[in-house]
Amino acid sequence: MNNKISRFGMPLASLLIGLASATASAQSAKTAVPGQYAKARDGIVYGIAQAETLSSISQRFTGTPRHWAAIGKHNGISNDRTIPVGSAIVIPAYLLPDKNAFAVIVSVQGDVSIVTKAGETVAAKVGASLAEGTLIATADEGFVALQLKDGTSFALPPASNLQLSKLQIQDYTDRPRTALTLQKGRITSLVTPFSVPKSQYEVQTPLAIAGVRGTRFRINFDGDRSFSEVLQGTVNVAPEGRAKATPSRNVHANFGAISSAGNQVTTPTPLPAPPRLAASAEPEQRLPLRFVLTQPDAAAFRVGIFTDAQGLHQVAETRGARDLQDAATQLRIATLEDGDYYVHASAIDQQGLEGTAAVQKLRLKARPFPPFQQAPGAKVRGAADGNPASIRFQWTDAGSGYQYHVQLAADRDFTQVLADQSGLGATGFTHDFATTGTYFWRVATIAFKDGNPDQGPWSDAAQFQLLPPQEMPAASQERDRLQFSWRGEAGQHFIFETAASSNFGQVLQRAETALTHAEFPLPPAGVYYARLQSIDSDGYRGAFSLPQKFVVERRWQTGYGDELTAGAAPVRGN
Repeated sequence: MNNKISRFGMPLASLLIGLASATASAQSAKTAVPGQYAKARDGIVYGIAQAETLSSISQRFTGTPRHWAAIGKHNGISNDRTIPVGSAIVIPAYLLPDKNAFAVIVSVQGDVSIVTKAGETVAAKVGASLAEGTLIATADEGFVALQLKDGTSFALPPASNLQLSKLQIQDYTDRPRTALTLQKGRITSLVTPFSVPKSQYEVQTPLAIAGVRGTRFRINFDGDRSFSEVLQGTVNVAPEGRAKATPSRNVHANFGAISSAGNQVTTPTPLPAPPRLAASAEPEQRLPLRFVLTQPDAAAFRVGIFTDAQGLHQVAETRGARDLQDAATQLRIATLEDGDYYVHASAIDQQGLEGTAAVQKLRLKARPFPPFQQAPGAKVRGAADGNPASIRFQWTDAGSGYQYHVQLAADRDFTQVLADQSGLGATGFTHDFATTGTYFWRVATIAFKDGNPDQGPWSDAAQFQLLPPQEMPAASQERDRLQFSWRGEAGQHFIFETAASSNFGQVLQRAETALTHAEFPLPPAGVYYARLQSIDSDGYRGAFSLPQKFVVERRWQTGYGDELTAGAAPVRGN
């Protein structure tokens, strides 16, 4: 028994299928699972189910029964006869309706403003779905990347404004139709190759329209010119507006074109080659990050930091002109969270076109930051008491919950480690030195994550010189003068003092001199003390020498005021 239907939903007694063409005949001769559809190049193929008509099928798939005749004509059905269950018919794509599509935020960093077509503000967070008409604006430190249903992705760097002018997707075929309007800044697009005819992905600026069928490209609009830079595939760049002074241009991979006022699109030119980016196999441990770039034909460079190798999920960026005084140009990024990244460095030519990027992995481990080193300074003068010099090492305190690791070495590379102390508090660390010389020290901060120690990078190696003790001055007493002398080094000057007590509570004589001797009038007989401090040419002040005791003896005089002598020596009293 045959199941029979008419276009009005009434069962009929017989079946005749007229064929309008050989293609339609071949298609309608096939069978499909009743009630199921499959995507086809020119629409969908549907298996007719029991009690269905062309008008009910039209209602189901096109939203109105009025398209039953067009469906019948496309499939070569020329009369209102029955169609057997399971017959495969094609519903052409142009009859299928579009529905609203959405762009989903897949990454966001910094300040990003989102306003819907209705004027409502949307929080910029991962997973948020943005509808047609939405306006997206990134601040100077804002980044956002979005994805469409077919996997197409696009990203906005800082200082960019983009409107989602059209976000549509065809029902049943999933054919995308996307139009984005870049009002300011840049956009990078990675478009999934189209599998359905008449799919659309366009980026518009006030000066140009760039349409693609599956590629990777950038658009940059600075207000006066629109730059189209193709990294993969081909982009068709057409002037915006009806009065087109120049035809559209097909821009192929590694080429770029510039659109300007007057509906002009330049002939595509090669993009600048990637710059040479100095690489390091070791993790970066210092902020700011420094990137050394070389490309002799570049006018400027751009460095972007991404969490993905494709360069869509961006977290930081910097740009700078090429250094004309040096073969290499250095760019810096001030701050970045610890983690694994990809560096994309590109050159920008004299026209303003940006080329393909040199890509390099980056691992940053800069935290916890090392403390600032406070003491000792660049020079330390040892004590003159004959004991080893006891030097105190001190640093700033990162706060509660942190410990510190200190190393002391005889060389800058720390291959000759003299002391290695971990788990220290912020109070400091003392080490005794038996010999003078040049030494180096460094300190690292230790944080704790889940109870496990996490040591940050070392501080820079601080160098200091341990100098020999200050030599004590030698005293000699003349008839009416006291003389003191000492050894010094080139460029030094000195402070010499005498006092009646070893604590120098009251200084009797003081001299600041570049000479290695001092002379004073003979004081009254008694016990005195002298000390010396050296000041190096770089301003370093060593400690005073130990107080040196000296005695001024009473000398007898004749009635004429002459010194009383016995033989060649003066006569001295107690």
